[in-house]
Amino acid sequence: MSSSTELLQLANEYWQVEATSHGGQILRAWHRNSPRGVIFCGRKAEILPGKAIRGGVPVCWPWFGASEIPGRPIQGFARTAQWEVDVMEKDFIRFVLPEKNVPENLRDFPFELFSEIRLSESLEISLVMKNTGSVPVNISCALHTYFAVSDCEKVSVAGLKNTPFTVKGGAEEVDRDDLLTIKGEVCRLYCPQSSVLTLHDPDWQRDIVIEKHNSNSTLVWNPGAERCAQIGDLADEEYHDFLCIEANRAGNDTLTLLPDKTILLGQRISSSFPSE
Repeated sequence: MSSSTELLQLANEYWQVEATSHGGQILRAWHRNSPRGVIFCGRKAEILPGKAIRGGVPVCWPWFGASEIPGRPIQGFARTAQWEVDVMEKDFIRFVLPEKNVPENLRDFPFELFSEIRLSESLEISLVMKNTGSVPVNISCALHTYFAVSDCEKVSVAGLKNTPFTVKGGAEEVDRDDLLTIKGEVCRLYCPQSSVLTLHDPDWQRDIVIEKHNSNSTLVWNPGAERCAQIGDLADEEYHDFLCIEANRAGNDTLTLLPDKTILLGQRISSSFPSE
């Protein structure tokens, strides 16, 4: 990984996490009982000013996907901005995004924004947002989590049966299968979706359990072979190595942030791992 930014280390008896103030995000995470990572970061990922990191848990805020205003970056400005460390302990870090670190032409309202990573038996990630202005604002956002897997085409996701989804804004469909499996490119926004999901990985003999807080939409994404070959900061076959399962507020689940109100979007990751 190419980086001009200091990498920050968190650890407890269960987890080891690498984070960065670029984007205020996790880069990688490992569980103590397994040598295999839980959070994926691409081999060609770079930490460069104005560039999003290919992997970890990017923070998409205050819009998800394409902006309604032409010329603005996709997925908001938070994931490419330089955050600052507000609090750091051995098993907890809080990043803050100062308004001055965001180009003025991208700031539509005054805000406070924090990204928190907390280690316990679980790995907990929180995005805490406050509207410090005088009028309500509409927000869409996501914790864009890249889960490391043995092979995306050999894993499955439980908990999505009978859940409506759309593909890139298309017509609504309903998932009728007990397990979601991945064949080729997938980009499904499930909404409403707030239940616990389980990522089964039989080759690595582990289940990752994914819980959310204050999110009623989930994006499942993998670029597949053809799209992966077009992404400059992913190796051609690297799509096999991850599956994104995101805690979202998007689609029909966008939120209205009222003046002087604080809202938290959270994701909790836990699992059973073989001792090796």
